[in-house]
Amino acid sequence: MTQQEAKDYVEGAFQALKDRGWFLKTGLVPTGVTDREIAEFEAESELKLPTLLKAFLKSYRMDFDLWGIIHEVDFDTRPWPISLNTSVKELRINWAVFREIAADYGAAPEQYGHFLPIGMWDSEFLVWDLSRREDQVDAEDWGESWALRSFPHDEAWDKEFWEEGGEPCAPNFKDLLDWYFYGTLIPEFEEDYQVRVTYERLNSYDFLWHYFEDRWKEP
Repeated sequence: MTQQEAKDYVEGAFQALKDRGWFLKTGLVPTGVTDREIAEFEAESELKLPTLLKAFLKSYRMDFDLWGIIHEVDFDTRPWPISLNTSVKELRINWAVFREIAADYGAAPEQYGHFLPIGMWDSEFLVWDLSRREDQVDAEDWGESWALRSFPHDEAWDKEFWEEGGEPCAPNFKDLLDWYFYGTLIPEFEEDYQVRVTYERLNSYDFLWHYFEDRWKEP
């Protein structure tokens, strides 16, 4: 994906999310992130940020948790919350905290150095495994090759966990934006559970935790 393609895709993703009900009060507010800020972080972290992530960081602010419909690794669909870093400051803080926790668990830099935290997967770290090439990601391999992973706070990051590379979350960042911003999995979820997904329901804890109950079924 070229820089222009990445920029256009991210712009379309934010517009789609806005059209679905988010940002109605604030509108789309630019992050103000610059190429220089990103380059400084890359030099500090010794990581090369993917083109799509750079475009995302230079797009719009997101100061809220976002509920969307995801594919679990067993390919059931369900609602799940995320928060995504939209500033280099947030990225740098989470990167430092993740490395500190990993070191506390006794991990070596070669075990955790290729993981870049990009937000939170509910209460867990959402990380991009930069060692996984995008052209080797297979959306249908039950998460084995998926590049986006999670690291729970309440689970030991032991040798086996590092070998597994955390828990799979999404095949890649584009798929994540497809799920959450474009809502590509909503039709499948609605068919599976015979419910209708709306902005209001994705912001209702009653619905999010009880969507499978008969009272939510569509007539």
